[in-house]
Amino acid sequence: MENILIISQIIFYSVFSLAIIVLGFLTAVVAYHLVSIVKELEVISKDLHDASGEAKEKIKDIIERLSSLPVLSFLLNKKKKKEEPKKAGKKQIKNEKNERK
Repeated sequence: MENILIISQIIFYSVFSLAIIVLGFLTAVVAYHLVSIVKELEVISKDLHDASGEAKEKIKDIIERLSSLPVLSFLLNKKKKKEEPKKAGKKQIKNEKNERK
């Protein structure tokens, strides 16, 4: 009777140890693939960033070319901001009063 209990314990611990080893191996495989996926996503992100920069430059160039056409120039020309006159400070007001005298 005792031999059966000892054998069943040995089988239980062997199977349990094997299961832990298999789970560890599977975790390592999943981690490896996740790292490779993240590296690939980084490369794709960098490529998209570079492509968007090139696209911005091309769009600016196209707008500049179209703005040179007389028909479309009034739509595409940038409006210049009007400069607001600077407010006079206390020193400037005193200087203006002294100049008037």
